[in-house]
Amino acid sequence: MTKKEMNEIIEKIRSIAEEISQNNVRDVRLNYDEDYGFIVEVVLDQNDKEAFETWLRLIEVVGKELRIVLSVDWTGENILSEEAFVQYAVEVMLRSGVGPIRKDKFSAVKEVGGWESNEETCGFENLHP
Repeated sequence: MTKKEMNEIIEKIRSIAEEISQNNVRDVRLNYDEDYGFIVEVVLDQNDKEAFETWLRLIEVVGKELRIVLSVDWTGENILSEEAFVQYAVEVMLRSGVGPIRKDKFSAVKEVGGWESNEETCGFENLHP
C-alpha cells in the first residue's frame, strides 16, 4: 500500500469517526506493530464508555470494509466498572477479530513445576500395594 493510499484511508477513518463520535476526534494516526502490522489509532475526546461505543461502531463500518486494525484511545474519564470495561474489551476483540498475542511458548509442564521421571516425586508412591 502506498503512502497516498494510507493517507486516504486515515482521512476516511477520521471522517467516519467524526460522524460517529459527534465531532469528538482529537487525532487519527498510523502506527506499526511488529505483531499486528499497521494500526490506525483514533484518539477521542470522550469518556471510556463513549469511546468503546464509538470503537464498536467504527469496527462495524470501517474494520470490515478496509480490513485494517483499529485502536481507540480516549482523553475523558474512566467511568466504567472493571467488569464493564472487560466486557467492552472482549466485545471489541470479538468483533474486530483481533486478540492478544502470547509471545512466549506455553508449556503446561513448566507451569506445574516440571515432570520428574522418579515415581516418588510424581505422587505415585501411594499406588504401590
